[in-house]
Amino acid sequence: MESGEARIQGRAGGRLGSAAVALVLLAGMAYFGKVVHAHYPIQQWLVWHYAGMWLGVLVVLAGAYGLGHVLVRRAFGLRLPLLEHAITAFAVGIFGYEILVFLAGLLQLYRAPTFFVLPLGLLAAVSVPLARHLAHVRRVLARASRRAPPLGKGAILALVFGCLGLGLLYFNILTPQNVQFDARWKHMAIAEDYVLHGGIHPSAEGWVFSARPHFSSYLYTWAFLLPKARLFDRMVLAAHLEFAAFLFTTVVGIPALVRRLVRGADPRWIWAVRFLFPGVLLYDSSVSGGADHLGAMYAVPIALCTFRVLRDFDPRRAALLGVLAAGAALTKETVAIMLVPFPALALLVQSIRAARNNRRALLAPLAFGLAALVATSPLWLKNFVFYGDPVYPLSHRFLNLHPFSEDAAYRFQYGYLEGKMWAPTRDLAGLAETASSLWLFSFLPNDWGKFHGDVPVFGSLFTLLLPALLLVRVDRRVWFLVAWIHVAIFAWYSVHHQDRYLQGQLPLMTAVTAVLLLSLYRSFGRPTRAALFGLVGLQVVWGGDVYFIQTHVHAKSPPKQVIDLLSGGFDQKYTDRFAVQARFQNIGAEVPPGSRLLLHLMHVHHGHLGTGHRTVLDNYLWQFGIEYGRAGSPEGVRKRLRALGVTHAFVAPEKESDGSNSIAADILFWEFAQSGLAERRVLEGGVLGRVTDTPITAPFHDAALILGCTKDAPPRGLYRVNDLHVLPYGPKALDFPASEAEAATKEAAERLIPTAEYVILEKQCYEQKPAALLQSFELLVERRSSGAWKKLEIWARKR
Repeated sequence: MESGEARIQGRAGGRLGSAAVALVLLAGMAYFGKVVHAHYPIQQWLVWHYAGMWLGVLVVLAGAYGLGHVLVRRAFGLRLPLLEHAITAFAVGIFGYEILVFLAGLLQLYRAPTFFVLPLGLLAAVSVPLARHLAHVRRVLARASRRAPPLGKGAILALVFGCLGLGLLYFNILTPQNVQFDARWKHMAIAEDYVLHGGIHPSAEGWVFSARPHFSSYLYTWAFLLPKARLFDRMVLAAHLEFAAFLFTTVVGIPALVRRLVRGADPRWIWAVRFLFPGVLLYDSSVSGGADHLGAMYAVPIALCTFRVLRDFDPRRAALLGVLAAGAALTKETVAIMLVPFPALALLVQSIRAARNNRRALLAPLAFGLAALVATSPLWLKNFVFYGDPVYPLSHRFLNLHPFSEDAAYRFQYGYLEGKMWAPTRDLAGLAETASSLWLFSFLPNDWGKFHGDVPVFGSLFTLLLPALLLVRVDRRVWFLVAWIHVAIFAWYSVHHQDRYLQGQLPLMTAVTAVLLLSLYRSFGRPTRAALFGLVGLQVVWGGDVYFIQTHVHAKSPPKQVIDLLSGGFDQKYTDRFAVQARFQNIGAEVPPGSRLLLHLMHVHHGHLGTGHRTVLDNYLWQFGIEYGRAGSPEGVRKRLRALGVTHAFVAPEKESDGSNSIAADILFWEFAQSGLAERRVLEGGVLGRVTDTPITAPFHDAALILGCTKDAPPRGLYRVNDLHVLPYGPKALDFPASEAEAATKEAAERLIPTAEYVILEKQCYEQKPAALLQSFELLVERRSSGAWKKLEIWARKR
């Protein structure tokens, strides 16, 4: 009896003691909070921003994963090993979530409530099967943890190495300055534009990227729906979504594939092999708001599903493979050419071979094709409705496209396809160059020279270990992956070979590298293991400084930017630290609400994210609805812009053109910019003005004199402005009509200056400008060298 009372008293005393300790700790927390609040207000702490972002990301990921789980288990009726199921459900779920965002956009539901309703509604809808699945996952992991041997020293070292790599990547995305150049005018810019419009809409100017695969933009659209938020928070939230996809692909996806290829591979650390490819730590292959790593999310599930389909030709698995292929294809074209054709062709060939004994095998490619067609319909059907072409503007020879200007077909072929793609020549030399890339792609950088010059940073262990395939016994599916990867490299190099595009293929390269490392380690003795550690160590040491190379286009060094951001609290820069895209935010602040803003920008300036207004982009190489050179007059330019709904225009930099358009286009546009923009003011390195509602009535005199001296410029003579709509690239770059007054020599041409309203002067021909030019003319615009033409200056008669 006494012992029972003692136990009761002991429990009561324990509870009182625990409560007392809790009160002491809470009091200490309150006191410490009061002290630090006086130095750095708690509500200003950055931790709340990132905690809120992770909360939102986890809700989206949970809902998307639950959706993928339900689709894989119930819609396709498949049961997979846990890791395979996880990466497959994740990829399918993210694709499904993007489709839900797309459908909300079609219904014009891009409003603040959608930010909360869409992910929470999805999570509620899948909560019951998701909870059951997570309970199953906990049981499986508990059993696995009891059976798993403790990590060895090498595994612990690898795990630390991998966690360090993940930490370095995550540290960068804390600042929106880390977001890459292309994301600021494509991926995130599309998301911002859709949100400002309230939903998905056709591009008035026929901007090609709005019609290309860009499903990552729908994922980012959810982030840009964040209500009453700074651009800083929206950009960083979008970057967190990309990082989460990379994290899941790396930590879950790569082990799932390696375990399928190597018996007993330990998933706890094998994923760290991903960071033996250090290019991922450097701009612009890093996690920086683009689409490549979101495309890479599909690599492993496509590979795993392909293995199973080629084994049993199950139409359900083939349909799932079609959906996964569609998700990859809708993310990015470069992802599509690397991840889709090879498994699709393998399925077709193997199905035809198997059909000799089992005609049901032919159902597999049919199921694959039908599923892929339906799953890609959000792109091609939308394009057909919006632009009259499912693959706008590729079908311009056969369909009636809209918008599609007079010279759009020529611009698309010779300015866009041939002028903007990194591709070898289409001859034997180009074929040899492409074939050599299969070995040299990691040793000879394929990147902008200003980033890391000719220094190889991609990571070369995949290539260096390939000869070991002849020395060790591996699963034949490894050979399948090796063939697939090299076909993908061949296609990549043939079409547009920038290193960052290979990130979409890197999970497969990583898996093969891991398989070879494990196989060599297990198959040979200490000398081989020592050489293996030496090779891996050399790669690690060589790539050790990649993270610190300061070549980011916007941030120079993202780690430094993050340090400045984190120290902003100490410096009491509570508002200034959130500045990002200041130039375009300042421009947008000067434009009235509800306006549509034309941005006449050169290529180096067009990362226009942040204006806060619906925009029209008139860059000649990326839109096919605006043709200033055919407008006839400055008034024609004004009328075309008003027809597009443009109310304001920002032209930058003033008096300079990137040279991608025609001479007529430059003359007509810049004359419009002088006479058709009201309330002009110099702002952020350009001119901002309102497009007038009243017509431009001043007479337009269109006599234009060309003064040149080389074959790299339009021929000398006197022309009409409207005859100068020739573009500087392609086979017609010098195909000008006969001049009204020919000039056989420079001197003869200069004598025609008094008869001209405009003078086009080839810059390299004139160290001293003609006196008649300087006396009566002023510089209208200077054209950069472009295509077949050198630098030109366009002068207009003084008024």
